[in-house]
Amino acid sequence: MSDAASDQVGGDLAMLRQRLVEAEEEYRRTRAEDYVVRLVRDATIVDAHRGGMSSREISALVGDIGQPNVVRTRRRAITRRDVVPHGLLDPADAVRASGMGPAAFISAVREGRIKPVELADGVKAFRTEDVEALAKRTTHR
Repeated sequence: MSDAASDQVGGDLAMLRQRLVEAEEEYRRTRAEDYVVRLVRDATIVDAHRGGMSSREISALVGDIGQPNVVRTRRRAITRRDVVPHGLLDPADAVRASGMGPAAFISAVREGRIKPVELADGVKAFRTEDVEALAKRTTHR
């Protein structure tokens, strides 16, 4: 193989490596967002149920969840809280502490204005100080 051909192969590999790294970063970012979105949604369902909405009404508003799944969602939300260590907030508590609505909070995660901390087994949480800083930035706009 000539030096020019060798350089071309090396350049192609460098480009492929960079693309692979970018793709992996996007994949990880999407997984983190999906987890956060799912937990925020579950917590919102729990809050609605606690606030007096019936499972039937929640099921009608949330298109892909049936009444029995509302109860399962409540159980999952309670179980998840047990795995977040002191000093960190689970996504649902982070939304509440931020004073933002679910859409605004999820948007902040997607835009990188706040980043979740990855814990064991794919669990994600937020640092209290990061949530407080986000809340301050949001109220000063």
